[in-house]
Amino acid sequence: MEVVPNWRTLGADSCLECDDGDSYDALIAGWVQYWNDIFEPKELLEPNAVKALIATESSFDSDALASKKNQNSARGLMQITNGSRKILGDEKGELRDHFIAVTRKELNDPSVNISAGVRWLFHKRKLASAKKKREITWEEVIYQYKGCSTVEPERAKELIDEYSKVLQRLKKCVKK
Repeated sequence: MEVVPNWRTLGADSCLECDDGDSYDALIAGWVQYWNDIFEPKELLEPNAVKALIATESSFDSDALASKKNQNSARGLMQITNGSRKILGDEKGELRDHFIAVTRKELNDPSVNISAGVRWLFHKRKLASAKKKREITWEEVIYQYKGCSTVEPERAKELIDEYSKVLQRLKKCVKK
């Protein structure tokens, strides 16, 4: 079993200026390791990529709901949409293996949300790689995950710049 590189750089709340991001480090590292072991990608997904994604999607609020007016909106740490949740749980659908059947409410559980979110990243990577006829990078997956291809270019740049800044701060911080 290969250890995910850079897992020690998790635990950098002082760099992120947030209160409870470190409390999810074990879950993030564990689920990233699990899905890397399952899918064995040439380029491993790194826990800090997921932590930066969580920081920019929900600010580590496990009860985050993208739209208070719409109970079907994206929810939890990784802001899983109801549509994504349904795809992840459809054993006869496009995943065909390693599906995750969860309720909307269960997506507020940090472990469930992180597992589903990381699984969704791998799914998006597989689909986009097939479409582009090449293995896409994790950066390209994050771009899609954050919805950058469906917003104005200026907004896409803001989203990716914010994510990149958080990721760079995480990479510079090492838990002693």
